[in-house]
Amino acid sequence: MRPLPDRPVPERTGILVIRVWVEREPPGRLRARLTGAADLGEPPATVATAAGVPGICAAVEDWLRRFMDSPAR
Repeated sequence: MRPLPDRPVPERTGILVIRVWVEREPPGRLRARLTGAADLGEPPATVATAAGVPGICAAVEDWLRRFMDSPAR
């Protein structure tokens, strides 16, 4: 009897949408709302809000790390 071939790892696809805007007060303040799902079969949800380029980048990095750490379904 031959051994079964290794099962392929299922492809995982997530989605992250970043909505950004500049507030008038205080002038020039960059804000963002991140909406996403770690699996395309899930309904999207707001996952974070952030302000400023460093804060927005940190929120994106956090989402990516959680995506990589979540188990495949």
